[in-house]
Amino acid sequence: MRPRAVVLSWLLFLAAAPAFAASEASIPFQEFTLPNGLRVFLSEDHRAPQVTVNVWYHVGAANQGSGKSGFAHLFEHMMFAGSLHVPDPDKVLSAVGAGVGGSANGSTNFDRTDYYETVPASQLPVALWIESDRMGFLLQALDAQKLATQRDVVSNERRQSYENRPYGLAQLELCDTLYPKPHPYFHCVIGSIEEIQAASMDDIRGFFREYYAPRNATLALVGDFDPKVARELVTRYFGDLPGGAEPKRPDVPQPRLQGVVEKTIPDHIARIPQLQMVWNGVKPFAPDEAAGDLLSVILGGSKTSRLYRRLVEEKQIASSAGAGNASLGLGGYFQIVATAREGHTVAEMRREVEAVLADFRRTGPTAAELERAKRITVGGMVRSVERISGKADQLNAYAFWTGDPGFLSKDIARYRAVTAAQVLEAARTLLPPDRVLVLDVEPTAPSAPGARP
Repeated sequence: MRPRAVVLSWLLFLAAAPAFAASEASIPFQEFTLPNGLRVFLSEDHRAPQVTVNVWYHVGAANQGSGKSGFAHLFEHMMFAGSLHVPDPDKVLSAVGAGVGGSANGSTNFDRTDYYETVPASQLPVALWIESDRMGFLLQALDAQKLATQRDVVSNERRQSYENRPYGLAQLELCDTLYPKPHPYFHCVIGSIEEIQAASMDDIRGFFREYYAPRNATLALVGDFDPKVARELVTRYFGDLPGGAEPKRPDVPQPRLQGVVEKTIPDHIARIPQLQMVWNGVKPFAPDEAAGDLLSVILGGSKTSRLYRRLVEEKQIASSAGAGNASLGLGGYFQIVATAREGHTVAEMRREVEAVLADFRRTGPTAAELERAKRITVGGMVRSVERISGKADQLNAYAFWTGDPGFLSKDIARYRAVTAAQVLEAARTLLPPDRVLVLDVEPTAPSAPGARP
């Protein structure tokens, strides 16, 4: 992502939304597919004279080969370096009212890469022109200097976002322990500086040809437009691009923790100890994903959660405590994080976390806890599509994971249907006490000036 770091984190919804029927939430849309394989979703929203253009490419860290960590993210940056007919896309977007970093950006995660911009409705042709030129005419404008520049930008992003950020090294250790080589999630999305710097022009060209083609992408338009006109514009700008071959989808077994793995992470940036407990997780839309999400909210999704009340309010040994269920295409992880209050230790926090979990595995959630978690989760889902940018991203996300861009109402119903027994079973199966990664992040003295961490 530019300029923000690509850091995997969990989403903690802190406010409940009013109750409503699941059937009331939907994103009306039209769909068509160009002859070259590009799927297109059009959703009218005339509340403001704006349009969001959002392109998802089905490529992320999961598609990287051995020795190519960070490559998908590096390539995301290369897509902003200019194409044949648009040498400076940032300048063009800024001129038409799309501020870079806010309403125009891109991001890469473990499983996909997206590019998006929100522009005045009258500038829809400009946004489509920029995205189509990136898709069809990037290689003609690439050169060694651009590649060298972006390699350095991404390398510096790793330093700023992981090596020199409190608790950033723990995130890298999490990835490397849960997904050891040659798993493509090794080194997280950001990758290693050595492998980023080793990326060549041939690597860039091959990656583009394999993954950045209409057949491997979806395009969502949401906002103030005439669908007939929008369809004509999409066809004009994207219709003659070569479709490309269907890339081979990654099929990598999920590594499994075989016992309790304990690691101490010296951190010269952090000033307060932190505990992270991590278990193997699930894939998106797996049968137990919804129950796992609600479990994470009950345990650590708000100030009413069990971990927050126990560690922060009652015992007063932590300044924060949270949980998240990160579902990923090649297998995700469930994570609990607690940051100590000054003067307290990771060992103290771990004892209390384990006590909370042991109690939950025996009794499960109360009816009130389950209902609150559903309201928080469903409320967050609905709020995420209040903006046209959120609608566009959700259409692409549902198409990517389920094949159905209009899956929102079914998704809400999925969470509404979760029972207390299912959440209890998720706690017992997803959080086994004998198969867990425990990271003890301990502050250390800063390195000598000029030394690498």
